Amino acid sequence: MEKLFRFLLVLISRGVLVTALMPAACYVKAWVAKALGDDTPERQGRLSLDFRKHTDFYGILITMILGFGWSREMNNDVSKLKNMKRDITLISLAAPAAYFIMYVLLYNLSGFIFGLAPTSFLLACIYRILRKAGFSCLCFGVIALLPIPPLDGFQIFYQFSWPKFRRWYFSRYQKIMLWSRYILLGIFFLDDITDGEYSLLRPLIFMWSWIWDHLVFFNVNWLEVTEKIIKTVFGYRLI
Repeated sequence: MEKLFRFLLVLISRGVLVTALMPAACYVKAWVAKALGDDTPERQGRLSLDFRKHTDFYGILITMILGFGWSREMNNDVSKLKNMKRDITLISLAAPAAYFIMYVLLYNLSGFIFGLAPTSFLLACIYRILRKAGFSCLCFGVIALLPIPPLDGFQIFYQFSWPKFRRWYFSRYQKIMLWSRYILLGIFFLDDITDGEYSLLRPLIFMWSWIWDHLVFFNVNWLEVTEKIIKTVFGYRLI
């Protein structure tokens, strides 16, 4: 029962991620593209906070079940950009930067809210939901920067790559995109398959969290929150 209740909070946090945080990151990316002269995302309805404009059924389903997923791919017309290399780099950095900012905001907001009434069961639940959603934002930001197609990190890498690599990439585009999906799935599932013994993402997430945690000023001992929830719902303490 305890695990079921915790999983319910996780599901709510993933709902917040899908309906609010992922669309916000996509909106920022579309806004940056328009600011740099490319109105293609706006004409496709991506300059919106409506999650239906940014997500697809399978992306939502996978995110709700596994905690990671994808949004609808955003198209850009590079011919409308004044400085292609610079502008594509800025557009590609927009969504990861938005995720990192939301991580910092949610961690500060959750700590501030719980600090208002540490004895409140409701605020303890809100804290857990916001913290989980914030951590998901951190993970999405880190994943987006991986130099693997079609992620934003690869788009940045591609802009500064050498001509021979570009020719090789285009000559094997379909095969590369197929193998990229397998590689991404392997990266996601490696931690679960090896029971946490091996993880490619964990060191990166730890590094980025160490950087951004210097901007988190409302820190709370998560054990206090967990104990409050367990004591209220199930009637016993952790210790």
